[in-house]
Amino acid sequence: MKSILTFVLLTLSFTCFPQTQAEMNQEAYAEFSTSDKQLNDIYKTILSEYKTDSIFIENLKKSQRIWIQFRDAEMEMKYPNYSDQRYGSIHPICRAFYLKELTDKRTNTLKKWVAGMEEGDACNGSVKTIEEIGSPFMGKAYITKDSFIWIAANMKKDHRIFGYNQTDIYSKKMILISIFTNEVKNNPFNCTYGAFYETNEMRDMSLKYVTTEDDFLKIEILREGQTVDTVYMLKKWFEFEK
Repeated sequence: MKSILTFVLLTLSFTCFPQTQAEMNQEAYAEFSTSDKQLNDIYKTILSEYKTDSIFIENLKKSQRIWIQFRDAEMEMKYPNYSDQRYGSIHPICRAFYLKELTDKRTNTLKKWVAGMEEGDACNGSVKTIEEIGSPFMGKAYITKDSFIWIAANMKKDHRIFGYNQTDIYSKKMILISIFTNEVKNNPFNCTYGAFYETNEMRDMSLKYVTTEDDFLKIEILREGQTVDTVYMLKKWFEFEK
């Protein structure tokens, strides 16, 4: 859907602001190059994060080689090298958008190993748990000078922060702020105070930092300015605003 929207917007821009075919091709391939760089960055991050798991790393490299072959085969399937030259002048742009689409799908697949999975998930396989991950692709929440907490959706970084009722990741989950739709929609973790994409969606609730206890931050849940509960969140997912 995003690829289609991008295509429409670019097409409109081409109509409103005349460009040469070469310029249009260049813009389309620049978008693909951005996606390709993100994929390569995430791939390198996984290689670094999982470097001690030699069996996984070997299989990851094998998977990536096969995916590249699959991507190239997909391109040939969609755009065969017909002898009658049936493609129009927009063909290079179409190829660039399809390359971007395939690349973005691969990136989303590999993000599982960057973001980590919930502790206790029997299907984790080689994916580390959330608590084990130290990825630069995971975003952090900010603690303001007046101790309030905020985090907004970020196109370049994911985030997933649970609030527990004790300083223990196995204790009851009270609240969740996550970028992942499958973790927020319908509150699948049954968090007492709900699941949200970002703090701005919390309406009458807010979060306020109290103190640090070892690897956790003690945080108050406020409703209309009044404290209704206290939760604990892993401190590695937070930064203090300067």
